[in-house]
Amino acid sequence: MRFGEPAALWALLIVPLLVLAGWGLHTARRRALARFAGGADRVARFSTEVSPHRRAAKTVALLVAITGAILASARPQWGRGTETITRKGIDLVVVLDTSKSMAAADVAPSRLGRAVRAASSLLDRSEGDRIALVTFAGKAALACPLTLDHEAVRLFLDAVDVESVSVPGTALAEALAEGLRALGPPVAAGTEAKGRALIVISDGEDHEGGLEEAIQAVKRAGVVVFAIGCGTEQGAPIPEGEAGAYKKDAEGRLVTTKLDERPLRTLAIDTGGKYYRATPAEGEVEEIAAAIAQMGTSGSSTVLRTRWVERFQIPLAIALAALLIETLIPDGRRES
Repeated sequence: MRFGEPAALWALLIVPLLVLAGWGLHTARRRALARFAGGADRVARFSTEVSPHRRAAKTVALLVAITGAILASARPQWGRGTETITRKGIDLVVVLDTSKSMAAADVAPSRLGRAVRAASSLLDRSEGDRIALVTFAGKAALACPLTLDHEAVRLFLDAVDVESVSVPGTALAEALAEGLRALGPPVAAGTEAKGRALIVISDGEDHEGGLEEAIQAVKRAGVVVFAIGCGTEQGAPIPEGEAGAYKKDAEGRLVTTKLDERPLRTLAIDTGGKYYRATPAEGEVEEIAAAIAQMGTSGSSTVLRTRWVERFQIPLAIALAALLIETLIPDGRRES
């Protein structure tokens, strides 16, 4: 026997406290009645209409009901069974560029704002998938590990800005490696999840190199990459410091950042995925969600899982029966 919510058993400490409180109230009531009657020897004449035995039975029934309700909330379980589980979701890592260039406003509200909105929309369309979040600039960092709790991922996503990674630059290859580490080792056949994918959302700038080796590692891991490019070919200056200030080079000229689609397209195509440019209508998110759904269907699997049989119905039934009995028992004495 075990309990699904063992913490609820701490509430059983209330039962002896209720017993003590009831005894205290009963004693106080008798003392008050004795004072009113003019002495303890005269209390009996005021107790002819109330049966102390029935009142005690009602109290016991109420305590049994409370105890049964607490035990039911703790979810007692005994006996084991098996259930068949079919999971069609995949493991998905959102790899989000948070470098300084993502603050450029050549797309509204900014490249990073558009990227966060696309990732959030993807969360809404990925029910049943485990999702992780990796952010990167000059280095990559795992912001949230794989989880089915999409709201937890959304909390980390909402906190993302261009200061999320302190090291400047854009290390796309390291971000891919971190994404693979977040996915874990390749999934063996016959287990729950088979489909695995990376969603890379970036402006395509890559200052560190090593992308070809990273693509080969992704292919060896059997991971599909979908890439979303944020920005325009015309580009925009990079905001820096105070409002209205922009990054300048050593000669005092504005530094303009442009969308570089080439590495993102190469990454996606070489791994069996597809490249999209971010749009206000988010049609690219719809297409990626549809492709992921197909991966989940083709990668579905069935497993047998051992589970404990819930028995909360028994203490709950006892609690309801005790409440009914407490209601049916009258306080008055039986007339002879």
